[in-house]
Amino acid sequence: MPMTLSVLAQQAPKTTSPTSRTLTPAEQRQKEKIDREVQRERQIRAEWLQKQREYEARKAEKERQRQAKKAEREGVVSPRPTTSPTATPAPTTTANPAPTAPAEPPAPPKPSRREERERRKRENAPAVVTPQPTPVVAPAPDPVSAESAKPARVNPDRVNPDRVKPDRVRRSRPTATPVTDSAGTIVAGVDPTESRPRKEFLPRGHLFDPILLDPLEAQTYGSVLPLYLTNGERYVGSIVPFAFGFNKPFYRRTTAPGRSEEIVLDLASFTQFEVYFDQIARYQRRQIVNNDYKVSIQYNLRRGDNNYRFRVYHLSSHLGDDYIYRNRITAPSTNSVNYEQLDAMYSRTIRDWRVYGGLGLTLRKPEERKPLSAQFGAFYKKPSQQAARLVGGVDVKFFQETEFRPGVHAGVGVEVGRTANNLTFLAETYSGFRPYSQYENQTIFWLGVGVYLNPF
Repeated sequence: MPMTLSVLAQQAPKTTSPTSRTLTPAEQRQKEKIDREVQRERQIRAEWLQKQREYEARKAEKERQRQAKKAEREGVVSPRPTTSPTATPAPTTTANPAPTAPAEPPAPPKPSRREERERRKRENAPAVVTPQPTPVVAPAPDPVSAESAKPARVNPDRVNPDRVKPDRVRRSRPTATPVTDSAGTIVAGVDPTESRPRKEFLPRGHLFDPILLDPLEAQTYGSVLPLYLTNGERYVGSIVPFAFGFNKPFYRRTTAPGRSEEIVLDLASFTQFEVYFDQIARYQRRQIVNNDYKVSIQYNLRRGDNNYRFRVYHLSSHLGDDYIYRNRITAPSTNSVNYEQLDAMYSRTIRDWRVYGGLGLTLRKPEERKPLSAQFGAFYKKPSQQAARLVGGVDVKFFQETEFRPGVHAGVGVEVGRTANNLTFLAETYSGFRPYSQYENQTIFWLGVGVYLNPF
Protein backbone atom coordinates (compact mmCIF):
# COMPACT_ATOMS: atom_id res chain seq x y z
CA MET A 1 0.00 0.00 0.00
CA PRO A 2 2.71 2.60 0.78
CA MET A 3 4.35 1.90 -2.60
CA THR A 4 1.03 2.47 -4.35
CA LEU A 5 0.52 5.78 -2.56
CA SER A 6 3.98 7.00 -3.53
CA VAL A 7 3.39 6.19 -7.16
CA LEU A 8 0.12 8.04 -7.09
CA ALA A 9 1.83 10.96 -5.41
CA GLN A 10 4.40 11.18 -8.22
CA GLN A 11 1.78 11.05 -10.95
CA ALA A 12 -0.58 13.48 -9.29
CA PRO A 13 1.17 16.75 -10.48
CA LYS A 14 1.12 15.59 -14.07
CA THR A 15 -2.54 14.69 -14.18
CA THR A 16 -3.95 17.45 -11.99
CA SER A 17 -1.81 20.43 -13.01
CA PRO A 18 -3.97 23.03 -14.78
CA THR A 19 -1.11 24.21 -17.04
CA SER A 20 -0.17 20.82 -18.61
CA ARG A 21 -1.88 18.99 -21.41
CA THR A 22 -1.45 15.71 -23.24
CA LEU A 23 0.51 15.91 -26.55
CA THR A 24 -1.01 14.41 -29.63
CA PRO A 25 0.93 11.65 -31.41
CA ALA A 26 1.93 14.07 -34.21
CA GLU A 27 3.16 16.65 -31.69
CA GLN A 28 5.03 13.98 -29.76
CA ARG A 29 6.81 12.80 -32.94
CA GLN A 30 7.67 16.43 -33.84
CA LYS A 31 9.06 17.01 -30.34
CA GLU A 32 11.16 13.85 -30.52
CA LYS A 33 12.44 14.85 -33.96
CA ILE A 34 13.47 18.30 -32.69
CA ASP A 35 15.20 16.74 -29.69
CA ARG A 36 17.14 14.39 -31.98
CA GLU A 37 18.16 17.28 -34.23
CA VAL A 38 19.33 19.36 -31.28
CA GLN A 39 21.27 16.45 -29.87
CA ARG A 40 22.90 15.70 -33.25
CA GLU A 41 23.72 19.39 -33.61
CA ARG A 42 25.44 19.39 -30.25
CA GLN A 43 27.39 16.30 -31.09
CA ILE A 44 28.54 17.72 -34.44
CA ARG A 45 29.65 20.97 -32.80
CA ALA A 46 31.49 19.09 -30.09
CA GLU A 47 33.30 16.91 -32.64
CA TRP A 48 34.24 19.89 -34.75
CA LEU A 49 35.53 21.87 -31.77
CA GLN A 50 37.54 18.84 -30.69
CA LYS A 51 39.10 18.54 -34.14
CA GLN A 52 39.80 22.27 -34.10
CA ARG A 53 41.66 22.10 -30.81
CA GLU A 54 43.63 19.03 -31.87
CA TYR A 55 44.67 20.68 -35.11
CA GLU A 56 45.76 23.86 -33.31
CA ALA A 57 47.77 21.80 -30.85
CA ARG A 58 49.54 19.94 -33.66
CA LYS A 59 50.16 23.21 -35.44
CA ALA A 60 51.69 24.76 -32.34
CA GLU A 61 53.89 21.71 -31.76
CA LYS A 62 55.18 21.79 -35.34
CA GLU A 63 55.93 25.49 -35.00
CA ARG A 64 57.81 24.89 -31.75
CA GLN A 65 59.88 22.12 -33.35
CA ARG A 66 60.61 24.31 -36.35
CA GLN A 67 61.78 27.15 -34.11
CA ALA A 68 63.96 24.73 -32.16
CA LYS A 69 65.61 23.40 -35.33
CA LYS A 70 66.18 26.92 -36.58
CA ALA A 71 67.82 27.89 -33.31
CA GLU A 72 70.07 24.81 -33.46
CA ARG A 73 71.19 25.66 -36.99
CA GLU A 74 72.03 29.19 -35.89
CA GLY A 75 74.03 27.87 -32.91
CA VAL A 76 71.63 29.09 -30.25
CA VAL A 77 70.39 26.62 -27.69
CA SER A 78 66.67 27.07 -27.29
CA PRO A 79 65.20 26.65 -23.82
CA ARG A 80 63.38 23.39 -23.35
CA PRO A 81 59.75 23.71 -22.35
CA THR A 82 58.88 22.88 -18.74
CA THR A 83 56.14 20.54 -19.85
CA SER A 84 56.42 17.46 -21.98
CA PRO A 85 55.51 17.68 -25.69
CA THR A 86 52.43 15.71 -25.03
CA ALA A 87 51.32 18.15 -22.34
CA THR A 88 50.25 20.84 -24.79
CA PRO A 89 47.36 19.00 -26.42
CA ALA A 90 46.39 17.48 -23.07
CA PRO A 91 43.76 20.10 -22.18
CA THR A 92 42.00 19.39 -25.44
CA THR A 93 41.50 15.73 -24.54
CA THR A 94 39.91 16.49 -21.17
CA ALA A 95 37.79 19.47 -22.25
CA ASN A 96 34.07 19.09 -22.03
CA PRO A 97 32.78 19.14 -25.66
CA ALA A 98 29.36 20.43 -24.65
CA PRO A 99 29.16 22.00 -21.17
CA THR A 100 25.51 22.82 -21.42
CA ALA A 101 24.50 19.37 -22.68
CA PRO A 102 23.20 16.74 -20.23
CA ALA A 103 25.82 14.62 -18.51
CA GLU A 104 24.64 11.48 -20.21
CA PRO A 105 22.80 12.42 -23.42
CA PRO A 106 20.89 9.70 -25.20
CA ALA A 107 22.74 8.03 -28.02
CA PRO A 108 22.07 9.79 -31.37
CA PRO A 109 20.57 7.81 -34.21
CA LYS A 110 22.89 6.25 -36.72
CA PRO A 111 23.85 8.94 -39.34
CA SER A 112 22.98 8.43 -42.97
CA ARG A 113 25.58 7.91 -45.70
CA ARG A 114 25.33 11.51 -46.77
CA GLU A 115 25.91 12.79 -43.23
CA GLU A 116 28.85 10.41 -42.87
CA ARG A 117 30.47 11.76 -46.08
CA GLU A 118 30.01 15.35 -44.88
CA ARG A 119 31.55 14.49 -41.53
CA ARG A 120 34.60 12.94 -43.23
CA LYS A 121 35.01 16.07 -45.36
CA ARG A 122 35.01 18.24 -42.26
CA GLU A 123 37.56 15.99 -40.56
CA ASN A 124 39.95 15.96 -43.52
CA ALA A 125 39.82 19.71 -44.17
CA PRO A 126 42.24 21.84 -42.07
CA ALA A 127 40.47 24.61 -40.23
CA VAL A 128 43.24 27.21 -39.70
CA VAL A 129 45.50 28.66 -42.38
CA THR A 130 47.07 31.59 -40.46
CA PRO A 131 50.47 30.56 -38.98
CA GLN A 132 51.02 31.33 -35.31
CA PRO A 133 54.10 33.47 -34.57
CA THR A 134 54.75 31.71 -31.21
CA PRO A 135 54.12 28.14 -30.11
CA VAL A 136 51.19 29.09 -27.90
CA VAL A 137 47.99 27.10 -28.05
CA ALA A 138 44.97 29.31 -28.58
CA PRO A 139 42.16 28.87 -26.02
CA ALA A 140 39.28 26.75 -27.17
CA PRO A 141 36.23 28.73 -28.21
CA ASP A 142 33.11 28.46 -26.08
CA PRO A 143 30.52 26.07 -27.50
CA VAL A 144 27.14 27.41 -28.37
CA SER A 145 24.54 26.97 -25.66
CA ALA A 146 21.59 24.67 -26.16
CA GLU A 147 19.13 27.54 -25.87
CA SER A 148 20.59 29.31 -28.93
CA ALA A 149 20.89 26.15 -31.04
CA LYS A 150 18.60 25.86 -34.04
CA PRO A 151 17.54 22.66 -35.81
CA ALA A 152 19.83 23.30 -38.76
CA ARG A 153 23.23 22.05 -39.88
CA VAL A 154 26.34 23.92 -38.93
CA ASN A 155 28.36 25.47 -41.71
CA PRO A 156 32.02 25.38 -40.57
CA ASP A 157 32.85 28.25 -42.91
CA ARG A 158 30.48 30.50 -40.96
CA VAL A 159 31.72 29.39 -37.54
CA ASN A 160 35.34 30.03 -38.56
CA PRO A 161 35.57 32.65 -41.36
CA ASP A 162 39.34 32.07 -41.66
CA ARG A 163 38.79 28.50 -42.72
CA VAL A 164 39.86 27.88 -46.34
CA LYS A 165 39.33 24.58 -48.05
CA PRO A 166 42.49 23.47 -49.86
CA ASP A 167 40.55 22.24 -52.88
CA ARG A 168 39.00 25.68 -53.35
CA VAL A 169 42.14 27.82 -53.19
CA ARG A 170 42.33 29.92 -56.32
CA ARG A 171 45.52 29.79 -58.27
CA SER A 172 46.68 33.17 -59.45
CA ARG A 173 47.21 33.38 -63.18
CA PRO A 174 50.72 34.26 -64.26
CA THR A 175 51.19 37.88 -65.19
CA ALA A 176 52.70 38.35 -68.64
CA THR A 177 54.02 41.43 -70.32
CA PRO A 178 51.67 42.67 -73.10
CA VAL A 179 53.00 42.06 -76.58
CA THR A 180 53.79 45.36 -78.29
CA ASP A 181 55.11 46.36 -81.66
CA SER A 182 58.06 48.64 -82.31
CA ALA A 183 55.83 51.71 -81.73
CA GLY A 184 55.03 50.57 -78.20
CA THR A 185 51.35 49.84 -78.82
CA ILE A 186 49.72 46.61 -77.74
CA VAL A 187 49.48 44.14 -80.61
CA ALA A 188 45.88 43.57 -81.73
CA GLY A 189 44.58 40.05 -81.47
CA VAL A 190 47.09 39.02 -78.76
CA ASP A 191 46.09 38.12 -75.21
CA PRO A 192 49.30 37.92 -73.15
CA THR A 193 47.68 35.54 -70.62
CA GLU A 194 46.78 32.99 -73.28
CA SER A 195 49.23 30.24 -74.11
CA ARG A 196 46.92 28.09 -76.21
CA PRO A 197 45.40 28.81 -79.64
CA ARG A 198 42.42 31.14 -79.37
CA LYS A 199 39.64 31.68 -81.88
CA GLU A 200 37.53 34.83 -82.11
CA PHE A 201 34.53 35.74 -84.19
CA LEU A 202 34.02 39.43 -85.06
CA PRO A 203 37.12 40.50 -83.09
CA ARG A 204 38.10 44.07 -82.38
CA GLY A 205 40.92 45.93 -84.07
CA HIS A 206 42.95 44.88 -87.12
CA LEU A 207 46.08 42.87 -87.69
CA PHE A 208 46.71 44.97 -90.80
CA ASP A 209 45.37 48.51 -90.31
CA PRO A 210 43.64 50.12 -93.31
CA ILE A 211 45.84 52.48 -95.33
CA LEU A 212 44.29 55.87 -94.63
CA LEU A 213 45.77 57.77 -97.60
CA ASP A 214 44.81 55.15 -100.19
CA PRO A 215 41.91 56.77 -102.15
CA LEU A 216 40.39 53.33 -102.76
CA GLU A 217 40.67 51.98 -99.20
CA ALA A 218 37.49 50.68 -97.58
CA GLN A 219 36.84 53.40 -95.01
CA THR A 220 34.51 56.33 -94.43
CA TYR A 221 35.63 59.80 -95.40
CA GLY A 222 34.48 63.07 -96.89
CA SER A 223 36.54 65.82 -98.54
CA VAL A 224 36.02 69.29 -99.94
CA LEU A 225 38.37 70.16 -102.84
CA PRO A 226 38.00 73.82 -103.84
CA LEU A 227 41.12 73.64 -106.03
CA TYR A 228 40.67 70.94 -108.66
CA LEU A 229 42.50 70.76 -112.00
CA THR A 230 41.78 68.32 -114.82
CA ASN A 231 44.45 68.07 -117.54
CA GLY A 232 45.78 71.43 -116.36
CA GLU A 233 42.40 73.22 -116.50
CA ARG A 234 40.82 74.41 -113.26
CA TYR A 235 37.32 73.26 -112.52
CA VAL A 236 34.91 76.12 -111.83
CA GLY A 237 33.40 74.96 -108.56
CA SER A 238 34.33 72.31 -106.04
CA ILE A 239 34.56 68.54 -106.15
CA VAL A 240 33.32 66.74 -103.04
CA PRO A 241 34.43 63.09 -102.84
CA PHE A 242 32.57 60.98 -100.33
CA ALA A 243 32.97 57.32 -99.40
CA PHE A 244 31.28 54.91 -97.06
CA GLY A 245 33.08 51.68 -96.38
CA PHE A 246 34.08 49.32 -93.64
CA ASN A 247 36.89 46.86 -93.08
CA LYS A 248 35.78 44.24 -90.55
CA PRO A 249 37.51 41.01 -89.44
CA PHE A 250 35.00 38.24 -88.87
CA TYR A 251 37.37 35.44 -87.79
CA ARG A 252 40.72 35.57 -86.02
CA ARG A 253 43.00 32.84 -84.71
CA THR A 254 45.86 33.52 -82.29
CA THR A 255 48.37 30.70 -81.83
CA ALA A 256 50.93 32.53 -79.68
CA PRO A 257 51.75 36.07 -78.58
CA GLY A 258 52.55 38.02 -81.74
CA ARG A 259 51.34 35.23 -84.07
CA SER A 260 47.83 35.77 -85.39
CA GLU A 261 45.82 35.44 -88.58
CA GLU A 262 42.40 36.68 -89.61
CA ILE A 263 39.92 36.76 -92.46
CA VAL A 264 38.44 40.16 -93.31
CA LEU A 265 35.56 41.39 -95.42
CA ASP A 266 35.56 44.95 -96.72
CA LEU A 267 32.98 46.81 -98.77
CA ALA A 268 33.04 50.39 -100.00
CA SER A 269 31.24 52.84 -102.23
CA PHE A 270 33.19 55.86 -103.59
CA THR A 271 31.09 58.80 -104.83
CA GLN A 272 32.19 62.13 -106.27
CA PHE A 273 29.87 65.13 -106.26
CA GLU A 274 30.34 68.38 -108.15
CA VAL A 275 29.16 71.67 -106.67
CA TYR A 276 29.02 74.64 -109.10
CA PHE A 277 26.95 77.69 -109.94
CA ASP A 278 24.75 77.26 -113.01
CA GLN A 279 25.04 80.52 -114.98
CA ILE A 280 22.00 79.70 -117.15
CA ALA A 281 19.60 78.66 -114.39
CA ARG A 282 21.17 81.11 -111.95
CA TYR A 283 21.41 78.76 -108.96
CA GLN A 284 23.92 76.40 -107.41
CA ARG A 285 23.85 72.74 -108.46
CA ARG A 286 24.99 69.64 -106.57
CA GLN A 287 25.27 66.60 -108.86
CA ILE A 288 26.80 63.13 -108.83
CA VAL A 289 29.78 62.69 -111.15
CA ASN A 290 30.75 59.07 -110.56
CA ASN A 291 30.26 56.00 -108.38
CA ASP A 292 32.82 53.25 -107.80
CA TYR A 293 32.02 50.02 -105.92
CA LYS A 294 34.49 47.70 -104.31
CA VAL A 295 34.22 44.37 -102.49
CA SER A 296 37.16 42.30 -101.28
CA ILE A 297 38.22 39.38 -99.11
CA GLN A 298 41.47 39.66 -97.14
CA TYR A 299 43.73 37.25 -95.34
CA ASN A 300 45.84 39.13 -92.80
CA LEU A 301 48.85 37.68 -91.04
CA ARG A 302 50.93 38.98 -88.13
CA ARG A 303 54.34 37.72 -87.11
CA GLY A 304 55.64 39.98 -84.37
CA ASP A 305 56.24 43.43 -85.89
CA ASN A 306 55.69 42.13 -89.44
CA ASN A 307 52.19 42.44 -90.90
CA TYR A 308 51.00 40.94 -94.18
CA ARG A 309 47.83 41.39 -96.22
CA PHE A 310 46.76 39.12 -99.06
CA ARG A 311 43.69 40.41 -100.84
CA VAL A 312 41.47 39.75 -103.81
CA TYR A 313 38.94 42.41 -104.78
CA HIS A 314 36.51 43.50 -107.46
CA LEU A 315 36.24 47.15 -108.54
CA SER A 316 33.74 48.68 -110.92
CA SER A 317 33.11 52.30 -111.99
CA HIS A 318 29.86 53.92 -113.10
CA LEU A 319 29.20 57.47 -114.30
CA GLY A 320 26.41 59.40 -112.62
CA ASP A 321 23.22 60.22 -114.52
CA ASP A 322 23.63 63.93 -113.84
CA TYR A 323 27.11 63.89 -115.36
CA ILE A 324 25.95 61.98 -118.43
CA TYR A 325 23.03 64.37 -119.00
CA ARG A 326 25.10 67.51 -118.44
CA ASN A 327 27.86 66.42 -120.85
CA ARG A 328 25.38 64.93 -123.41
CA ILE A 329 27.06 61.50 -123.48
CA THR A 330 25.04 59.32 -125.88
CA ALA A 331 27.53 56.62 -126.94
CA PRO A 332 29.02 53.88 -124.71
CA SER A 333 32.68 54.31 -123.79
CA THR A 334 35.34 51.74 -122.99
CA ASN A 335 35.59 51.16 -119.26
CA SER A 336 38.77 49.45 -118.13
CA VAL A 337 37.95 50.20 -114.47
CA ASN A 338 35.89 47.05 -114.14
CA TYR A 339 38.24 44.31 -113.04
CA GLU A 340 39.40 41.92 -110.32
CA GLN A 341 42.83 42.10 -108.73
CA LEU A 342 44.99 40.00 -106.45
CA ASP A 343 47.60 41.84 -104.38
CA ALA A 344 49.96 41.33 -101.46
CA MET A 345 51.09 44.03 -99.03
CA TYR A 346 53.69 44.20 -96.25
CA SER A 347 53.63 46.67 -93.34
CA ARG A 348 55.87 47.46 -90.35
CA THR A 349 56.05 50.27 -87.82
CA ILE A 350 59.50 51.75 -87.21
CA ARG A 351 59.91 54.65 -84.75
CA ASP A 352 56.34 55.98 -85.07
CA TRP A 353 56.46 55.58 -88.87
CA ARG A 354 54.37 52.93 -90.53
CA VAL A 355 55.97 51.91 -93.84
CA TYR A 356 54.31 49.59 -96.33
CA GLY A 357 54.64 48.31 -99.86
CA GLY A 358 53.23 45.67 -102.18
CA LEU A 359 52.45 44.39 -105.66
CA GLY A 360 49.22 43.61 -107.50
CA LEU A 361 48.13 41.47 -110.43
CA THR A 362 44.95 42.12 -112.41
CA LEU A 363 42.84 39.02 -113.10
CA ARG A 364 41.78 40.10 -116.60
CA LYS A 365 42.95 39.50 -120.11
CA PRO A 366 45.84 41.82 -121.11
CA GLU A 367 43.77 43.33 -123.92
CA GLU A 368 41.09 44.33 -121.40
CA ARG A 369 43.47 45.72 -118.78
CA LYS A 370 47.21 45.59 -118.29
CA PRO A 371 48.02 43.39 -115.31
CA LEU A 372 50.69 44.93 -113.07
CA SER A 373 50.40 47.48 -110.27
CA ALA A 374 52.41 48.54 -107.24
CA GLN A 375 51.92 50.64 -104.12
CA PHE A 376 54.08 51.94 -101.27
CA GLY A 377 53.91 54.66 -98.67
CA ALA A 378 54.58 55.85 -95.13
CA PHE A 379 52.39 57.30 -92.39
CA TYR A 380 53.47 59.02 -89.17
CA LYS A 381 51.53 58.75 -85.91
CA LYS A 382 53.14 59.06 -82.51
CA PRO A 383 51.40 57.12 -79.73
CA SER A 384 50.02 59.53 -77.16
CA GLN A 385 47.42 59.68 -74.40
CA GLN A 386 46.47 63.21 -75.34
CA ALA A 387 43.16 63.97 -77.03
CA ALA A 388 44.85 65.11 -80.28
CA ARG A 389 48.10 64.13 -82.00
CA LEU A 390 49.96 65.06 -85.17
CA VAL A 391 49.66 62.67 -88.12
CA GLY A 392 50.72 62.76 -91.75
CA GLY A 393 52.06 60.71 -94.62
CA VAL A 394 52.16 59.94 -98.32
CA ASP A 395 50.79 57.15 -100.51
CA VAL A 396 52.07 56.34 -104.01
CA LYS A 397 50.39 54.01 -106.53
CA PHE A 398 51.49 52.79 -109.97
CA PHE A 399 49.43 51.06 -112.66
CA GLN A 400 50.72 49.52 -115.83
CA GLU A 401 47.47 50.67 -117.40
CA THR A 402 48.70 54.28 -117.03
CA GLU A 403 52.33 53.49 -117.95
CA PHE A 404 53.45 53.33 -114.30
CA ARG A 405 53.14 57.08 -113.85
CA PRO A 406 52.70 57.64 -110.09
CA GLY A 407 49.60 58.89 -108.35
CA VAL A 408 50.71 60.63 -105.16
CA HIS A 409 48.28 61.35 -102.31
CA ALA A 410 49.74 63.25 -99.32
CA GLY A 411 48.22 64.78 -96.21
CA VAL A 412 49.03 66.22 -92.81
CA GLY A 413 46.72 66.95 -89.89
CA VAL A 414 45.56 65.80 -86.46
CA GLU A 415 43.95 62.67 -85.11
CA VAL A 416 41.35 63.24 -82.40
CA GLY A 417 40.23 60.66 -79.86
CA ARG A 418 41.58 57.91 -77.64
CA THR A 419 39.83 54.88 -79.15
CA ALA A 420 40.47 52.62 -82.11
CA ASN A 421 37.92 54.60 -84.18
CA ASN A 422 39.37 58.10 -84.04
CA LEU A 423 38.60 61.01 -86.34
CA THR A 424 41.43 62.27 -88.56
CA PHE A 425 41.39 65.78 -90.06
CA LEU A 426 43.79 66.31 -92.96
CA ALA A 427 44.91 69.02 -95.29
CA GLU A 428 45.46 66.89 -98.40
CA THR A 429 46.68 67.04 -101.96
CA TYR A 430 46.81 64.65 -104.89
CA SER A 431 48.75 64.63 -108.15
CA GLY A 432 48.59 61.98 -110.88
CA PHE A 433 46.06 60.07 -112.88
CA ARG A 434 42.47 60.09 -111.64
CA PRO A 435 42.32 57.54 -108.76
CA TYR A 436 38.69 56.59 -109.50
CA SER A 437 36.21 56.85 -112.36
CA GLN A 438 36.55 55.23 -115.78
CA TYR A 439 38.43 58.34 -116.96
CA GLU A 440 41.59 57.17 -115.23
CA ASN A 441 43.76 58.48 -118.08
CA GLN A 442 43.02 62.09 -117.10
CA THR A 443 45.68 63.82 -114.99
CA ILE A 444 44.34 65.36 -111.79
CA PHE A 445 45.58 67.77 -109.17
CA TRP A 446 43.61 68.78 -106.13
CA LEU A 447 44.04 70.62 -102.85
CA GLY A 448 41.54 70.56 -100.02
CA VAL A 449 40.59 69.22 -96.59
CA GLY A 450 39.16 65.86 -95.53
CA VAL A 451 37.76 63.98 -92.55
CA TYR A 452 38.52 60.26 -92.24
CA LEU A 453 36.99 57.57 -90.04
CA ASN A 454 37.24 53.81 -89.86
CA PRO A 455 33.93 52.85 -88.15
CA PHE A 456 35.02 49.30 -87.34
